[in-house]
Amino acid sequence: MNIAYLNGQFLQKELILISPDDRGFLFADGIYEVVRWYQGDFYDIDSHLKRLKRSMKELQIKWDEEDSFPNILHELIIRNGLEQQQSKVYLQVTRGCAPRTHSFPAPAVNPTVYAFASSIKSGTKEIESGVSVMLKKEMRWSRCDIKSISLLPNTLSFQEAIESGNYECVFIRDGLVTEGTHSNIFFMKNGALYTHPESDHILSGVTRKNVLRIAKSLDIPVYEEAVSEAMLGNISEAFLTGTTVEVTPVTKLGKIIMGNGHPGPVTKIIIEKFKAETSALKG
Repeated sequence: MNIAYLNGQFLQKELILISPDDRGFLFADGIYEVVRWYQGDFYDIDSHLKRLKRSMKELQIKWDEEDSFPNILHELIIRNGLEQQQSKVYLQVTRGCAPRTHSFPAPAVNPTVYAFASSIKSGTKEIESGVSVMLKKEMRWSRCDIKSISLLPNTLSFQEAIESGNYECVFIRDGLVTEGTHSNIFFMKNGALYTHPESDHILSGVTRKNVLRIAKSLDIPVYEEAVSEAMLGNISEAFLTGTTVEVTPVTKLGKIIMGNGHPGPVTKIIIEKFKAETSALKG
């Protein structure tokens, strides 16, 4: 089966039609969330819902049924027979359909809400061996905290990473490491864990938030402080976090080999704790 959701209905995906006047199509005027299913439950769906609401508020999009978000996601898992598979659900909310003009529709129109579910492969190989990451000067807008569907700079940069044999592209803004195209990044330096603080320049990742909690529970010193590009040579470990990448070690960052070229000991401990939490969700 391939069942998707559109504006209150569950339909065969191939039957879903969205107007060419939808502002998501014309202006990338919308937001999205991706939530991971671990064969029994979603991981921290409450944080995803909270971020969904925040993104809509920042774009002044109103969806009266926003609290139905968890139910829609769960229903998609069931209708697509994905209960016993690691899966993800993508949900997108745009401002809706209206004649094309840069200003918001007046009066406001109903938003377009679209969602679908699909199975996902666990990145076991990457988590065990680590990945290489390229560095690139920041070229995105200054509201990366909004989970906007306007992702062209991210997709172009990610494609560049793939074509150059890398797993991810990480951005540098004003000499400071911010985040990846679809992940946050952490560093170990002098026995402490560092990651860029929440700001307009990064997305506040759900996995990022939980890794910070896990690290603190392990009595690892944690600093939400940006690491400069000039300091990368002093980093002993690095890893990415995200809904799809989970916790993935970085063994090469640009031209710099992290540690001894293998996932570091602290990274491994955090991966172990994160896996324990997600494994506990399995039915």
